[in-house]
Amino acid sequence: MKKKVIIIIFILLISVGWFVYRALRVPLEKVVETDSDIKVIATNTFTIAPPSLKVHAPIAGTAPEEKKNYRVRETEDEQFEVFDKLESAWLLKAQEIIGADKYALYLDMRNRNEKEKMQAYKEYHDYLRQKYGDKFSYNITDDQSAREKQINQRYLKDLLKLIGPEKFKNYTATKDQFNEEMRRKNKESIQIEF
Repeated sequence: MKKKVIIIIFILLISVGWFVYRALRVPLEKVVETDSDIKVIATNTFTIAPPSLKVHAPIAGTAPEEKKNYRVRETEDEQFEVFDKLESAWLLKAQEIIGADKYALYLDMRNRNEKEKMQAYKEYHDYLRQKYGDKFSYNITDDQSAREKQINQRYLKDLLKLIGPEKFKNYTATKDQFNEEMRRKNKESIQIEF
């Protein structure tokens, strides 16, 4: 009987010790801020992650080391320059198709199209902020994409009225061909929607 009591007490001590150890060793959470407003919570777990996935928390009492991302910034600036050149090339093609007399109206329609899509995005963003609070993240949904398509379709119909069916057919064929060329040439390409 004494042996059984000692074994039971021993098992209970080991169990209590294990639970205390686990309770004191709660996984650490670290908030990692990105360039956007989105916050990611990284958790240090008990398993060993591959080196590329490890999150290194700074040692207490030391300042975190700033990483220099100059090359990334240069690459982003270079990419924006490439996108600007592509858009300029498209606008030259559009001017050839539409004609100099109606090109200013086209540019005005294009600007209104972009502003209206940005307004729709802002309204959707505000709606989600009211629904989920300030700290949320989301992907562009089918609803938002459908709204942008509706806006584009409306402006394309207005463009058809402005330039006529023959020029409009040439415009859409050239636009589709331009987009296809950009997809083939670039990993990250812009798509001309209007």
